Amino acid sequence: MYKLAVFDLDGTLLTSEHQVSSATYGALKDLKRNDIEIVISSGRPLPGVKKIQEQVGKELVRYLSSFNGGKIVDSCQNGRVLFQAALSDEEVREITEWMLEKDVDINTYDDQNVLALHQPKYPYMQYEADLVSLPIRVFDFRGRVLANKVMITGEPDYLDQLRCELPADWENRFNIVKSAPYFLEFNPLEANKGDSLRNLAEVLAIKQEEIMAFGDQENDLPMIEWAGMGVAMGNAVLSVKEAANYVTATNDEEGICQAVDHLVLGKMRRK
Repeated sequence: MYKLAVFDLDGTLLTSEHQVSSATYGALKDLKRNDIEIVISSGRPLPGVKKIQEQVGKELVRYLSSFNGGKIVDSCQNGRVLFQAALSDEEVREITEWMLEKDVDINTYDDQNVLALHQPKYPYMQYEADLVSLPIRVFDFRGRVLANKVMITGEPDYLDQLRCELPADWENRFNIVKSAPYFLEFNPLEANKGDSLRNLAEVLAIKQEEIMAFGDQENDLPMIEWAGMGVAMGNAVLSVKEAANYVTATNDEEGICQAVDHLVLGKMRRK
């Protein structure tokens, strides 16, 4: 029997309109009624994750994992931080200085803002700001804030090309993932959704085989691979679908509801 269900947000728990559908909300309540703890795990900064928690209620979602697992909090203990990882000032400078020569926008976050290193050239950073309900502040954040991640935004094809040109050692020093076609993220090596899930499971004394993880993008892959039951959305990228134990419908076709019914409620009815 499962004891923990972990959900990515964008493209997974949320529809393309960035809403939790009534059917998905009902599925979350079904999980909770069956004593399954619910966790949100997102690449978003913590305020953007809390925004969704407020929609569904703290009584349903207690644990929040933000920044691709770079920060985990217990919202029932005044937001107590269970785990946090950040890039060093030197790493932030190294990434940003290399990127300044490229045709991209560069940002990180503090608790109140999306911090843009320069005035954004592309609309994607504003899209991110709207998504997480934070304003954009143009600010030279290098060496001046705790950076849980540095995010690069730009045209999707250009970011794919750029990734192939990164310094050879960066893949071994950073957790580099695309959370959307126009977002390329640089996280601390220890900050990924798989390790954060394992850390939380240890805190809660829950076994690997008792965990379900739902996702759609490259940054979800570590938790899809690690969980006892990895569930890929129908709209997931190919690598996530190939790694998953189960592929459900898309986020706009009640994929969460379908998977919960098949993997949890259906099994209980068949007992």
